[in-house]
Formats: sequence, C-alpha cells, structure tokens
Amino acid sequence: MASVNMIVAYVGIVGALLVVPCFSSDAPTPNPDDFHIVPAPAPVVFNYLEGCIEKLDPHCPELGEVLIGKRKDVDSDCCSALVRMGKRCHFSLLRVLPEVEEVYKPFSSVLHQRGVEIWNHCVRRVGNPSLIFP
Repeated sequence: MASVNMIVAYVGIVGALLVVPCFSSDAPTPNPDDFHIVPAPAPVVFNYLEGCIEKLDPHCPELGEVLIGKRKDVDSDCCSALVRMGKRCHFSLLRVLPEVEEVYKPFSSVLHQRGVEIWNHCVRRVGNPSLIFP
C-alpha cells in the first residue's frame, strides 16, 4: 500500500504540471483590435427607434426581406406605413440595423442604397413626390 507521503507527492506533481503551463510566456496575448464592442444606444435613441418600429411593424413584415434582396418589392400597405413613419425614422433604423441584427451585417454596405430605393419607390406609390431622394 502506498504511503500517504507518496500520494501527496504525486498529487503535488500532477497539480504543478497542470498549473505551470498557465503561466507560460509562450501564450498569445489578445490583441485589443480583435474585439469590437458596440456601445449601447442611449435610452432616448432607443425609445425613438422603438417608436419607429411600432409605426411600421404590423404593416411591413416583408421589408427586411426586400432590404437583403430575398424579395423584390414591398406592398402598398407597407409603403403607406413607411412614408407615414417618415424619412428620419426609416434611415435611422437602417443605420442601426446591422449592429443589432446579425442577418443584416453582411448587407451593411448596401443597406443605405437599398433604403433609398425602397423609400423612393414607396413615395411614388403613395403619391408624395416632394419626399423623393435625388
């Protein structure tokens, strides 16, 4: 039967072998540039955007699919709701969408242009040409 001293020595050696690699200088140090931390929107901005979504949400479930190219066009109910919601709300939502929804991140470079196209299409469809982007 092994003596208690041998067991303690064995546990000590195994423990040291497990702990020593943690303090190794060969371990890579994380680069701070590899981390992208998105600041949380201010509560006032969040409340504003939430109000925008409430104006649009029940009327326009297909807008997201149009923005990412899965669908060609939005219907007239969606266009009416979008124009009623307003240009400021529309483009504010487009600006934050890639930061809060993963599905839109790959399309972040084209969201603004697609947003302009959708906006102009809806303004023409609803009949208020003074709101069209040049």
